[in-house]
Amino acid sequence: PDKGWAEPIPVFVSIVPQKYFVERIGGDQVKVEVMVKSGESPATFNPNPKKMSLLSQAKLYFSIGVPFETIWIDRIRSIHQNLQFVPLHDKVHTVHEHGSHHSHSTGDPHIWTSPAKVKIIAQKIKDTLTHAKPEKEKFFEENLQTFFNDLNLLDKDIRAILASSDNRRFMVFHPAWSYFAEDYGLEQIAIEHEGKEPGARTLQKTIEEGKRLGIKVIFVQKQFSLSIAENIAKMIGATVREMDPLAEDYLGNMRRTATAISGALQ
Repeated sequence: PDKGWAEPIPVFVSIVPQKYFVERIGGDQVKVEVMVKSGESPATFNPNPKKMSLLSQAKLYFSIGVPFETIWIDRIRSIHQNLQFVPLHDKVHTVHEHGSHHSHSTGDPHIWTSPAKVKIIAQKIKDTLTHAKPEKEKFFEENLQTFFNDLNLLDKDIRAILASSDNRRFMVFHPAWSYFAEDYGLEQIAIEHEGKEPGARTLQKTIEEGKRLGIKVIFVQKQFSLSIAENIAKMIGATVREMDPLAEDYLGNMRRTATAISGALQ
């Protein structure tokens, strides 16, 4: 018999929020390692040898569609044939009535900024863990329900926080909040497009738009350049604040985000 199963399932995930999701459902039945630690950028990430050797002990790898995966998953797969890959972003990208994605979600892999999508992700994690440890099904199911309750409450709180202000727009350096904006009827105005920093003309346009819309805050991620955002903020009389879609404290971070946006939207 496989001695590994009395112990926690060794799991790998790409980013920190996934660690939180897997631990919410797996509890003490999982041991989760993260590829991209806090403060590292998933766009330019390179796994170190220590991480690659840790991977050899893992049973499951939950991917989520962030940029570095496109290169690394194939490489990891070729080295560790026994590692089971479970994509959490499949079927999560909902197609809208007219059969096409909203243009603003294209190129934004941050599906977990939508609590509704996190429910789909959590269900998939639960199914995968149950498959790996069938005898713990009840435990995983209970954890899933508790997490669902927390996500429902989060959704209610976000709506209440956003209802306290009437402007629906916010400006970000990096368009990481498309799914959050879509769920909650907000408009995200991005300074950077397709990973490219804006040229002089685009910059001028962004500044004019920011002034016209009365933008008060520009949000940045700590993984990205501040100076451009700071220059734009100066020109339109706004302040720069940090919002991190990669934070581990998912529920608290989403509430802070809503509060920051609503505070910014007065």
